[in-house]
Amino acid sequence: MSRLLLWCGACLLLPLACPGQESVPALETAARARLAARDAAGALELYRKLARLVPQSAAYEDEVGFLLAATNRPAEAIPHFQSATTLDPTMAQAWHHLGAALWLARRTDPALEALRKAVDLAPANADYRLRLGQAYADTGRDAAAIRELSRAARQLPASAPAWTTLGDVCMRQDRFAEARDAYRRAVDLDPKNDALRNNYGNSLVKSGNPEAGLKEFRRILEHDPNNLRVQVNVGYAYIGAGDMQAAIRHLTVVVRNHPEDAGAHYDLGVAYKSIDDLPHARAELERAAALDPALAEAHYSLALTYIEAGLPDKAVEQLRAAVAARPSYMEAWYQLGSTLKEQGDADGAIEALRHSVTLDNQNAAAWNNLGLLLRRKGDQAGADQAFAKAAALRQAEAREKQDRLRRGIKK
Repeated sequence: MSRLLLWCGACLLLPLACPGQESVPALETAARARLAARDAAGALELYRKLARLVPQSAAYEDEVGFLLAATNRPAEAIPHFQSATTLDPTMAQAWHHLGAALWLARRTDPALEALRKAVDLAPANADYRLRLGQAYADTGRDAAAIRELSRAARQLPASAPAWTTLGDVCMRQDRFAEARDAYRRAVDLDPKNDALRNNYGNSLVKSGNPEAGLKEFRRILEHDPNNLRVQVNVGYAYIGAGDMQAAIRHLTVVVRNHPEDAGAHYDLGVAYKSIDDLPHARAELERAAALDPALAEAHYSLALTYIEAGLPDKAVEQLRAAVAARPSYMEAWYQLGSTLKEQGDADGAIEALRHSVTLDNQNAAAWNNLGLLLRRKGDQAGADQAFAKAAALRQAEAREKQDRLRRGIKK
């Protein structure tokens, strides 16, 4: 509702000011003047008066809430936004403000509902959509975040934050090509942002272009040669390019200068493992895992070196540490199940493999191993289901392979 219409409506309701009572238009003018003078407290007092004079006005309730939030009182603002959305359920701005205030109050689900309502009411408002996408991203609702952020970025093509947040979520979901494209747009808009350029470089490496990633990392190091994260990422890019000797030379210098950095030790361990230098790999990975026990990849890679060295007990210990650090680590659950199976721990193996197939039900080997263990435990029905799933997956893989071969022959 426009201010002009609001004033007209107010004047119809209050055609004459009562003695000693200011008129609605006069109060409105005074409130706007206080806002122009950045007197939030004065404006708030006047809008409170307006809300009392015109109690059916959603706009005045929203304004009171906005000024309370702007003066660091979001909890007090929430009832006013709720009142505004009750008075006018179609007022997208009030829903947006309500969502923002609820978010600050850590009332996540109601905040998301209000932000969603604002976007539904005003789908062309890119700022509302961006806020919703960021909220989805912050709560791990990545599929919804990517959907909203993709649309927001298209609506706001000059918004580096929109493209950056989209890139971050795509990276988290291993959608590396999409992350690369989003980061590229963001870097073009904010070329002096080294953290952003570093993320772009990582996305280039992960999407299969390590040489381009190296170029981005080196651009940062030209003016910030002591940037440790970028120094480590140079080694990571060498690994991505398959140049393990260059990676080892570079990362050896990095860990010498920064012995406390777990990421550098981890990447150096991966490089050594790639050339089958297991003693050096194990030493670096052990150091990485000790420096950062939350680094699940270090525990997992270290476990693989123990398996190759014939040390399954140590491997199990590291695999358990990996899944404790990251419960969604499907590969670690599968490897843990397979290792426990070889050790004769059927119960432990079944538990781990169940976790594995819950996280990824397309792993035929995991289903087959689970079937073998269930049959051994006397659960024939469970075994038959697992074997059937494994067989179906392998048949699907065989059909897909045949289709690829036929398409290749046609070409």
